[in-house]
Amino acid sequence: MGGGLLHRTQPVLRRPLHEPDAEDGRGFPQSLEAYMMTAIDMQHLTDLAREAGRIALSWFRRTTVTMKGDATPVTEADKAVEACLTEELRRAYPDFGILGEEGADMDKSARFRWVLDPIDGTNAFAAGLPVWGISIGLMEGSSPLAGVAYLPAVNDLFLADLEGPATLNGRPIHVIEGQPITPQSIIMSAADAHLRWDIRFPGKVRAFGSCVAHFCYVAAGSALVGLNTHTAIWDIAAAL
Repeated sequence: MGGGLLHRTQPVLRRPLHEPDAEDGRGFPQSLEAYMMTAIDMQHLTDLAREAGRIALSWFRRTTVTMKGDATPVTEADKAVEACLTEELRRAYPDFGILGEEGADMDKSARFRWVLDPIDGTNAFAAGLPVWGISIGLMEGSSPLAGVAYLPAVNDLFLADLEGPATLNGRPIHVIEGQPITPQSIIMSAADAHLRWDIRFPGKVRAFGSCVAHFCYVAAGSALVGLNTHTAIWDIAAAL
């Protein structure tokens, strides 16, 4: 996980919104107007994720899955949550692009882009299982900058930008390092991993059905590794 939950090396978005017309030798814009910076309000993103979570919970255990043309599942909750996220992010950050799993695709040429998965783990959500999440990632090109992943049914909120350590419910988290693998060690796995790989892990294998949950719990030290298949950028953008 790069700009989202694991790697923290420099401030997020302390750069101009638009490419400057001219630059000095260090890559900084020469005009005063071009020095105008933008800062992402992480509290706003947290509040937005929680509001999206309230919308999702209003549909939880009372909706059904339909299949899209690409053979992936969707519910009315997915659509309602993405509409909420798209509307608010468009209002708050009009210069940013938006890419969402359920169809949002705005300003492809924008330097910064929100990447959304309104409900990561749609099958688990529709089945009434608690591990599914709302994923909001911010990217500059292919580089992740910030992310919020919220699992409303268990009220776990993961937050990360480039300024400091990733957090779970406000507390810093870190991956497992330097520990031996034991029968109690856990890895997170895609539900169909046993059909693809010969997994001979001596510990325990868990499949929650949500890519972002798998990676976030790895980041929090709950598991050693997350294995996922059929992964799209919106599945993982918040956790990169």
